[in-house]
Amino acid sequence: MSKLLLFATTPTSGVNHRFAVLSAVKHFADHFGYSVCMSWGVTRGVSYCRFEELFAPVPGVRIVNVSPEQVTEYERCARSGRDMIVEGLPFRVFRPGEPPSGNLFSWDLAGCFALTKLVPGRRSHLVARPSATIRMDASAYARAHHIDKRLGIRVRVEEYLSRNRKPHRVTQELNEVLKSIIRLPWHTKTFIATDSEYIQLMLASHFPDTRYLPKRFDLQESTGRYVHRQDKEAMFTFLKEVYCLCLCREIINVGGFLNDNWVRHKIIHEPYGQALP
Repeated sequence: MSKLLLFATTPTSGVNHRFAVLSAVKHFADHFGYSVCMSWGVTRGVSYCRFEELFAPVPGVRIVNVSPEQVTEYERCARSGRDMIVEGLPFRVFRPGEPPSGNLFSWDLAGCFALTKLVPGRRSHLVARPSATIRMDASAYARAHHIDKRLGIRVRVEEYLSRNRKPHRVTQELNEVLKSIIRLPWHTKTFIATDSEYIQLMLASHFPDTRYLPKRFDLQESTGRYVHRQDKEAMFTFLKEVYCLCLCREIINVGGFLNDNWVRHKIIHEPYGQALP
């Protein structure tokens, strides 16, 4: 039987975070001959969605949906360094600096990126393929609205002020982003993907020929309304937006989105007007 590498991520980690960790683990496993099993926490970070509700199978990776309680137990083992038994098999918690041997358990970014450092060469990023249902719906929308002829605009607004990613849910930061984008001509055909109702309304008022997927902005804050992170329908909508963004002819990417590494050649930077044809 081949060696197994089991890993899990924090309850708050989103889909982008999880696939970054998965890419790191797979890079290590392919080099050292490990089989990979991902414990997918059905937690608030992914709106309590099971893996198969969101994504197609990942070749060479077994995905097991686990409860928030199981994720908490994994974290306890990782912090204490205590070995564990999962599905009748023993796993040793990997500690950075130790040589890999036997069945291993790796916890979140620190453990998985430490594993990657043991492998020579550059790490590649796995493509996260949405589920067949999500791809079918997004593809139909993209064809109907000629998304491949549009400029994609992605603005992800960070809810935690302690994180470096901007913009935060702060009016001045939101307006700075808007100011940089609305320098583009009003007649630019656009596709908007954002979790901020204010950003969506302001961009749509500047670009009359714009498209965006309908969504609920259910979270009220002082600077406007936002998509609620625990809204399952919003998670499905986000993956449709990701599919459409990757089809756009060019992309303004503020805050990042899933699979943006695979469309780097389409991403334009400030001043945006000079980058457009």
